Amino acid sequence: MFEYTDPTGTNLLDAQGALGEYRAIIDRFYRNSASVSKSGFTLLDAFENLPPGTSKIDSIPWRAFPITASASPDKIDKDRFSWQDEYVEWRVERSTTGQITRITFTTEFPEYYQALARVSADALIAGIRDVIPGADPTLDELFGSGFDPGTDNGEERAQRFRQNLTQNPWNNGEKGILCLTQRFNTAGALFHLVDECSIQKIGIPSGAVCDAVGGACGSGRNSDPVICQASQNMIRSSRAISLVDPVGIRIKELFGNWKIAGAPVDINDETNNQGVWIISRNGRRAVLDLTQDVTLGGFPITSGAEVSNQLQVEADVISAPDASLPTWAKTGNESMRAP
Repeated sequence: MFEYTDPTGTNLLDAQGALGEYRAIIDRFYRNSASVSKSGFTLLDAFENLPPGTSKIDSIPWRAFPITASASPDKIDKDRFSWQDEYVEWRVERSTTGQITRITFTTEFPEYYQALARVSADALIAGIRDVIPGADPTLDELFGSGFDPGTDNGEERAQRFRQNLTQNPWNNGEKGILCLTQRFNTAGALFHLVDECSIQKIGIPSGAVCDAVGGACGSGRNSDPVICQASQNMIRSSRAISLVDPVGIRIKELFGNWKIAGAPVDINDETNNQGVWIISRNGRRAVLDLTQDVTLGGFPITSGAEVSNQLQVEADVISAPDASLPTWAKTGNESMRAP
């Protein structure tokens, strides 16, 4: 098995004895996608030991605003599980007077926390406290009522935790936000998108392949079409492809003209932005602090959706000439790397 790394860049999975569990979960995604017939998607092991310069990593960017949402910015903020569908979700906090004080963005997949839950409820709680300092979740909040995590096995704990994410106050916005929960924002969807778009579609413009892979690609989204087209273009260049380790969506930067107390600021420069915009957890989480006099384009922030329209995120893919890979990794030899 490839030694997949902690996606948050922390040592917490290893410290809680959950790194092996995480690797097992993620390896299943890679192997399922690498077994898709005629797909150029292959296992990460294939890119090891290649001559320098043979492989390359490309970042595929898109804006976080959910362009499919037929709702107002305020509704998009409040109904996250319906509308926030670009592999980015956020929580808006307001003062007693209604002013936005803080917006927290996440791109973490639930599998990170499921790996911790597989170990124990205590490991899961440690993971939650690592991302939300001072959190004091109860077992009922994490797993729902009537479930005893001490008597059930690890997989049952992991599944119950995931099933309860929309009710978990540490994730549903009541007390915090942990991970992606909207039904289209899954690791499985990302892998399926790349593996299906890595099947060469002769006679179709690469920009139209998204509409030719069924439910794997949502052509109305910001994310899916650009990921699909990039994947198809690599395959048409006779390259094999995979998702870079650590797999996931990386928060990259904010666009727009930002000011603090009337003074222009490079919002992405954490050495000079007065702590207003902080990206953490290896790009999987970011916080915009609006307790200071922060404006965008000369106006106060009125919604998280407004900020999402200025937020760029990325997914990283690795590719190499198909001919340079080991025999088992080449396109057409999918049966040699079955799940």
